[in-house]
Amino acid sequence: MNTASFLLPGLSEVNFSITRITLDSNSPLNQNQSHIHSECEIYLNLSGNVAFEVEKHIYPISRGSVIITRPYEYHHCIYRSAGSHDHYWITFSAGENQELLKLFFRREKGADNLLILGEAELTRMCGILDALLEGSDQLQRQIDFLRLVQLLNSCKRASHTEYMQKMPRDVAAALQYMEDHLGDDLDMPTLAEVSGVSINSLERHFRRELGTTPHAMLRRMRLLDSMKYLREGKTVSEAALKSGFTDYSGYIQMFRREFGMTPRYYKEAYMLK
Repeated sequence: MNTASFLLPGLSEVNFSITRITLDSNSPLNQNQSHIHSECEIYLNLSGNVAFEVEKHIYPISRGSVIITRPYEYHHCIYRSAGSHDHYWITFSAGENQELLKLFFRREKGADNLLILGEAELTRMCGILDALLEGSDQLQRQIDFLRLVQLLNSCKRASHTEYMQKMPRDVAAALQYMEDHLGDDLDMPTLAEVSGVSINSLERHFRRELGTTPHAMLRRMRLLDSMKYLREGKTVSEAALKSGFTDYSGYIQMFRREFGMTPRYYKEAYMLK
């Protein structure tokens, strides 16, 4: 006789939104900035020449790539060409379901965000997502959501280091130097020197690879660094200073412009989540 006794975790209410959409780099629907929110998110790529930045890590994206993020994990899509890309975009509230969503919550911010689907898995994923997109039966949608989570749990994880290895050497060198010296007084001549190219070449390569300038990337990396200190309980002024900002009011303005909220609001929202 075979017997099994166990506790089945319940599924609390989830506010779920799914969209299949094709965008190009000029679309007003793009959220290249201020993309930080209180929901979990799943991005599935079907086509398009893009990459993804999550926290301070950059991930390669191709057909079948899935990016997952949890609440208050900064992320945005980087267009590497002007062409369009076809993708699914899913957001949902975690509610009391964190035990079911270990893939989202049991990892460091900015780590293990990229999952890779083979063609067979991609077909299964699209079938589940289309059922969620078109269905109306609530029980079936609940089942399909659990099937989605199960499939994600079985996916292969990939590291951001793959993209760093393929990146032009000067861009990778500049990014690594920024990461190692966020609190220092960095300038473009220094970054160009450690990268082994001219300032103009470095800026051109950054725009081509990352859709931004070295100066803007450094500012964003420092802002993301300040988030880490805010999550650790540091005051806003402490977080600013530790991340290389000497102008307190300027830091608050940059934080609000980049993320759509003040540092204090972010800290309080994170602590209450």
